[in-house]
Amino acid sequence: MLTSDIIAKFELYVDDGTELSSNEELELANKIYQAVCSYRPWEFLKTTFTGNVVSGSITLPTDFAYLINNYQSTDSSVGQEYETAPKVILVGTSLDPYKIINFSDRRKHQNENVAYIDLATNTIKFITAPTDTTVEFDYIKIPTDLTLTTSPVFPSRFHDVIVHGMAVDDFAIQLFDKARSYAGENQVKYISILKDMSYWNAQFFNN
Repeated sequence: MLTSDIIAKFELYVDDGTELSSNEELELANKIYQAVCSYRPWEFLKTTFTGNVVSGSITLPTDFAYLINNYQSTDSSVGQEYETAPKVILVGTSLDPYKIINFSDRRKHQNENVAYIDLATNTIKFITAPTDTTVEFDYIKIPTDLTLTTSPVFPSRFHDVIVHGMAVDDFAIQLFDKARSYAGENQVKYISILKDMSYWNAQFFNN
């Protein structure tokens, strides 16, 4: 569905009882949309950055949310310490893994092949700059906000999650009786669709 169709369906669910303006409805749709996209590391939000190290750092892409764990880099060369896979930057044509460490631990790893995220400067910084400057890494992206003529990035069969999420929030905004009477039902449908999306998302993993 287009976002305009999602908003029209939302208006049907609240029986035109909302007092939100058209701009406010679009803002609410985007609020729910971003909340759904932030719910878990969805497969449809995974993407790859490729670029170069400049002066020992990489500028993060503008749509960067967070790094994805790398399940191929669990050997001793990455210094795997936990049950979960590490987050790494792959360097050079041989894709050598540089483990991402915590910002506060960076002083403990001098002269090691590691890097850390510096959110204050929106960069990834290497403790020791690699000699091969080509890099890549996988990350979860922040989707672009919806407009009336665009659609959510996830399959259309799940678009109703935005409709019901909007209806739940509209109750909190409006506090009118009819919205209150359907708030619980919309909350249940919202969670139900999120669970369906989660199950669908899980089918992309090899367990």
